[in-house]
Amino acid sequence: MVVLSAIGRFFKKIWDWIKQTAWIQPLLIVGVIFGIIFSIPSIVKAVNASKTKKSTYAAYYHNYKVSLEGGEDSEADQFTDDLFKVIYDGKVDEFRKAHSDLGDKFFVAYVAKDCDKCESAKEGFQKFQDDFSKYVDADEKNSFNLVTIFTDDETEETEEDQTAFVKYLERHQDFFAEIGSRAYETDYYKNGHLNDSDIQALETADPDDFLTPSIFLVELGEVGKAIEFGSGITEIMFGVDGSDKFSKAMTLSDCWRHAGDFSNNPEK
Repeated sequence: MVVLSAIGRFFKKIWDWIKQTAWIQPLLIVGVIFGIIFSIPSIVKAVNASKTKKSTYAAYYHNYKVSLEGGEDSEADQFTDDLFKVIYDGKVDEFRKAHSDLGDKFFVAYVAKDCDKCESAKEGFQKFQDDFSKYVDADEKNSFNLVTIFTDDETEETEEDQTAFVKYLERHQDFFAEIGSRAYETDYYKNGHLNDSDIQALETADPDDFLTPSIFLVELGEVGKAIEFGSGITEIMFGVDGSDKFSKAMTLSDCWRHAGDFSNNPEK
């Protein structure tokens, strides 16, 4: 207490001196003003750098975007309806015809423009895509494909109290409930990499709790095989684990191949 009192008296003396010395006050004010002025360029530079970085990762995801424009007739709605038919009814051939450009294996990611985890995941997706042949089995017949849906997509349907994505979630409650229930069956969950609360947020499709990025691996294959291994959606993640782009790409590779933490033998 003695030390604190001494420190307090020291600063009080300084403050009393400033108040009593009138000429120093304008100098202090001028100093503060110039300090603010000189700091503005650094602040602007940091903000612009952040915006550039975010626009870069958003641009990457936009390359694979299916839009929410058009309400229940939107690209995103049609895609989700078709995928639900694969999951629930095993209608793989119909999906292939409608989405032939995707191949038999691809990722689906729900992302947002202002989302740090989406930005982090983008590094992994980009690296995995660039070096795809190095990360998959030598006899892999599929190529990298991704479908993205922006949860903050602004459309003509967007209203002040209800966005296009909120309406989309309401229309596809059964889809998310089905996916969420299957998440508990994955090895990634059993190996301790998915939280119950995160899965429940997916299951309920509550817009206030919906996580970005929510990432699914879709595999088609034969109808019987698709049903046996999850009827289309075989893996689920919320973000991509890894300390850098290489480890994140490896996580996506393990997901793609059902290896490592995405297998029943995570030590390999």
